Amino acid sequence: MGLNSYIAKQFADPKGFGGNIISLVMNRQNRPLYDETIRLLSLADSDSVLDIGCGNGYVLGLLARQHNATFVGIDPSREIVESAKRRNRKYTANGKMSFNCQDVSALSFPAESFSKVYTINTVYFWNDLNQSMLEIRRIMKPNGVFINTLYTNEALSRFSHTRFGYKRYAPKELISAGRDAGFTVKAVPFLQQAAICYVYTKSADGVI
Repeated sequence: MGLNSYIAKQFADPKGFGGNIISLVMNRQNRPLYDETIRLLSLADSDSVLDIGCGNGYVLGLLARQHNATFVGIDPSREIVESAKRRNRKYTANGKMSFNCQDVSALSFPAESFSKVYTINTVYFWNDLNQSMLEIRRIMKPNGVFINTLYTNEALSRFSHTRFGYKRYAPKELISAGRDAGFTVKAVPFLQQAAICYVYTKSADGVI
């Protein structure tokens, strides 16, 4: 396996020592994306929050220091979930936060479990975009907001490892998948147009 394909695989599913290093790199590289996502979430203490592809739980830790909401993180990597638990043991111990391994296309949560959902730089690795959108909408409360934050395809092309295992979506695909699932959608470009937050809102009446 070449270096770039190894890096890409670790971004998709961090494991072992390499996965820990990749998680640290992600936290530094993606901080502007974290900040914009947090701004758009506009959390209240009454919110229930799901982080899809939570990595080592860095963003959830940022949120938990600022808000008294309840937080859940999911990730496909068991090793990285354990790392997230260790990083946030203060919050897992008091029941404010929990973590588990799940696939976004088949979530185990009951309907209308979360008021705020977000994912940062993970949609490239989803197995089924349309099914995942339906699942996210199902577990969201009426008027809930889901924020999907990612780099543009042009920005991704600047990283050599993104040639391996990264699915590239045109903006219209991400908008259409959300609308087909029953969301209203708006796109919020930032970082000098290098990244976009897609903001998906579930209608109050729950009708698709």
